[in-house]
Amino acid sequence: MTAAWTPQRISFSRNDGLPKYVAIARAITLAITDGELTAGQTLPSQKELAESFGVTVMTVRQAIQLLTEQELLTTEQGKGTYVRGAQFRLPLGRLASLAAEVEASGRTLSTEVLGFAPIEISPIEQQRMGLDAPEAVELIRLRFVDGVPFILQTSLLPPALAAALDPAALAERSLYEMLETTHGIRVERASETVQATSLDAESARLLGRRAGEPALLSSRLTFSADGVPVTDDRALTAGDAVVVSAERHANHGGMSLQLSSDAEALADSSLPFMRGGR
Repeated sequence: MTAAWTPQRISFSRNDGLPKYVAIARAITLAITDGELTAGQTLPSQKELAESFGVTVMTVRQAIQLLTEQELLTTEQGKGTYVRGAQFRLPLGRLASLAAEVEASGRTLSTEVLGFAPIEISPIEQQRMGLDAPEAVELIRLRFVDGVPFILQTSLLPPALAAALDPAALAERSLYEMLETTHGIRVERASETVQATSLDAESARLLGRRAGEPALLSSRLTFSADGVPVTDDRALTAGDAVVVSAERHANHGGMSLQLSSDAEALADSSLPFMRGGR
């Protein structure tokens, strides 16, 4: 458990022209950059901060408002004020596993496998995956970046591929890696869409958020080198946790903007995000 942060009283100068709330905001910012305050850590109450800094609650409120606007702090009713985690930049370009993307960013990825079970899939999913029967194995994973819940991910796999996979090993290894080592399947390309949505109650609970919060939903259909669909993924992340980026060139195809009604690869919104047992 993270120890409570106790700020040091500030000696305010009357000659530097710096408002007290700005000096307090700088002190809190320094505590964040020095690691005294970490992502997700709750600050003392405004009354306690006012007493520690020797100022009024209104002055503390101004400092918190400034840091909220700078996206360093977040205040939620009933939860208090806490340090915001830095947004993870997810590039759209080279096809790679989330593990590879996070490793390249210098952060740490960990995974909790929540479910691995056969389910009945919709006609849309059956068609997307080119399966003979409306059956697939649903893999459900909660992915953490630097120990903070980041992505809730479901992956539909053809039963023949899933049969040889060890779900426990997927807590330590990427799905792409296991497909290659277990089946000799190397992923070659993927069709992916990203759309705005909101968190349902169960997804919000797992991600440590509130139901109804804005979120991003990624739907990715991944193909092997011979053009066969091998996994149909959906990934859900809080809207303020990630920035999607892409490098674009005038003479090259790539990222495109479509109306949701025109995009063929969007997830089937009539289905719950998770369906298998957990």
